[in-house]
Amino acid sequence: MKEKQALYKIGNGELIIMLPKEFDHHSAKEITEQSDWYIISSGIQTVIFDFKNTEFMDSSGVGAVIGRYKLVKGRGAVKALNINPSIDRILTISGLYKIMEKVEK
Repeated sequence: MKEKQALYKIGNGELIIMLPKEFDHHSAKEITEQSDWYIISSGIQTVIFDFKNTEFMDSSGVGAVIGRYKLVKGRGAVKALNINPSIDRILTISGLYKIMEKVEK
C-alpha cells in the first residue's frame, strides 16, 4: 500500500509538512485540513513544505500550497525544502516560486 500520510513538525512558529510520495487530490485534502488546524490553533507564521519523499505533484498539490500561503500571508511565509528536479519543474511552471521561497536546511 502506498504511503499517503503526511507528517507534521511544529516549533518556533513554523509548521514543517513532510509530504508523502504523491502530493495529489487525496493527500492534498488531508494536508489542507490538518495543516489549517495547526496554523490556526498554534499561531503558525511559516509553513515549510518538505518535498524529500515526494515524486509526484498535481494541481491539487499546487492548490494546497496556494491555500496555505493565503492563510499565513501578512504574518509569515511559505517555503519549499528538499526539492527534486521534477518537483522543481512543477513549482517553476505553476509560478509557485513567486509566493514561496526555496530553502536548504
